[in-house]
Amino acid sequence: MNSITERCVQTCQSELLDRTLIWNQHHLPHALREFETYYNERDSVAPSTRTNMRHEQHG
Repeated sequence: MNSITERCVQTCQSELLDRTLIWNQHHLPHALREFETYYNERDSVAPSTRTNMRHEQHG
């Protein structure tokens, strides 16, 4: 699980945070949600070979 989390953070940093100016605390969660939607819906990688950014929590 740790490697999946590290990969998500690295992807988010390289594809979003390195290219986006975050204005305030309200803007960051909005930008992350937009990136999550983009990441999970993009067509460049087959859905069966990628990991969704948001995982279901096991309770």
